[in-house]
Amino acid sequence: MKVYYFVILVCAFTAGSVSAANPQVTLHITGGVVGDIVLELYPDEAPVTVENFINYVQSGFYDGLIFHRVIPGFMIQGGGFNTEPNIVPTNPPIINEGSNNLSNFPGTVAMARILHPDSATSQFFINHGNNTASASIPPATNLDEILFESGGSAYLKYGYAVFGQVIGGMDIVNAIAAVQTHDGVVTDTGTLDDVPVIDIVIDFAEITLNVPVCSVKMPGDADGDCDVDLADLAMLAGNWLACNAINDCQ
Repeated sequence: MKVYYFVILVCAFTAGSVSAANPQVTLHITGGVVGDIVLELYPDEAPVTVENFINYVQSGFYDGLIFHRVIPGFMIQGGGFNTEPNIVPTNPPIINEGSNNLSNFPGTVAMARILHPDSATSQFFINHGNNTASASIPPATNLDEILFESGGSAYLKYGYAVFGQVIGGMDIVNAIAAVQTHDGVVTDTGTLDDVPVIDIVIDFAEITLNVPVCSVKMPGDADGDCDVDLADLAMLAGNWLACNAINDCQ
């Protein structure tokens, strides 16, 4: 009886610890377009990028910033300029996770950057067109793999890191892509092109499904909560019991 009780206890503990969900962030948009864009983030494929994005969201960094670059059939970009428009100081740049096998399909969200592959900070874009290597309809842009030369050193296969997907509000993305834009907008750092005539503002961004994100995977962290504890032991024990029950332990 004690053995069966232990098995039931472990399975119950395990079931309560397992979460297959990914974190979600909602961008509440105002100005020239009004509505919500819901993003599902992929920490397993892009842990550093997702943690960076969530840190900006949690700090309120994106609140009041604009989509400052809009090119229909290509992408909409935001997260760097306020309504002045002036650029906003950011945290240090992060590594490029563009080799994570996630492609820049329509509706995916990726990090914007400058020439150097590891230069992304806060700016992100939502793909409006098929910007992948497999795109066959011209004018196609391959953001998955960019080849360029910098300072005598060739950076190969450093594209633009996809770290999430629009799961709600693609109609809002389409509406933003359709707004009127103009060029030569003066900022504190130069001029911008493809800027919406009427500001498209991220009124505020919030985490609407909170799931732990670990930029560094810890050995033994079976439930992905960024800690190694009794819950992980219970999960591993439950998995061992389950695979033994069907003779499928590896």
